[in-house]
Amino acid sequence: MATTRKIAMEAIEGETPIAVFEEIDYSNQQIEPPSTVPAETYIVFRLVNKKVKRLTLDGICHNVKNPNTGQYETIRLIRGASSIWTSELTEMLKDKDYVSKNRVGLQLLDGICRVPSTESTRLDYARHHLSNVHKQRNVPGKYNFYEYDAAEEQKMRHEKQMTRINLIQQVSLMEEGKMIRLALFLGIKPNDEEVGTPKTPDGFRSELLIKADTQSDTVLKYMNAKEVDVSYMVRKCIIGGKIDLGGSTKNIIWAGNAAFIGKLPEGRKPLEYLTELAMTNTNEGRAFKEQLESMT
Repeated sequence: MATTRKIAMEAIEGETPIAVFEEIDYSNQQIEPPSTVPAETYIVFRLVNKKVKRLTLDGICHNVKNPNTGQYETIRLIRGASSIWTSELTEMLKDKDYVSKNRVGLQLLDGICRVPSTESTRLDYARHHLSNVHKQRNVPGKYNFYEYDAAEEQKMRHEKQMTRINLIQQVSLMEEGKMIRLALFLGIKPNDEEVGTPKTPDGFRSELLIKADTQSDTVLKYMNAKEVDVSYMVRKCIIGGKIDLGGSTKNIIWAGNAAFIGKLPEGRKPLEYLTELAMTNTNEGRAFKEQLESMT
């Protein structure tokens, strides 16, 4: 204890030399970064129907066109196989037991399937599967999916928004008569829903603008369609009493000369049926359309 106290006192009084550490210059030394493993990248596939949360696509799909041969054949997703095409799996398919035990599918959880970019066979299968609708998102089908590309999706959303904005501008400037015919064709009521009075042009336009905003694809489809004008002519003839819808007999005739036009099929609406008839390239259809044009 005395020795320890002596050493401490000498240090305080400055009699014991204090150790000096040499400063080392590290500025010229190369410091290597820690080794890193490249992050694995994934290709994402998403279900069109967002309500479906979990789905497994079987590892076999028939009647798929092989881009290399132009022939239609079956594709299979088999563990350990280097191809999905039946024509290239001849030897492997001979071992039916192995194929049965090693056929795998694509699993989508929360509507998403992530495939590592290194798994070329799984990617080929997903990209050639008939349920892959690519950009055709409005195609019906429970199992439909598409490859998700963030940049492409953003581009598509931008284009869709610009189409919607341009369509709204067109509707706001559309000639009044054409605008009303389009509005009626798309199901906008001709009368005010509150008091039953005829709707004004402003009333038609405001509701058509709403449709252009919420149903842009439909409005754009019929913007310049011939069916719109034909439907309007049929409507005028019915309202004006020039076409007799036949009541319970459903025999539609011209009111003036009782000339037969057609029999309304069960479950069909007169306006839709007669518009469709006038648009058909048949003797009856052409004759009816000519008579319509002469009556309106």
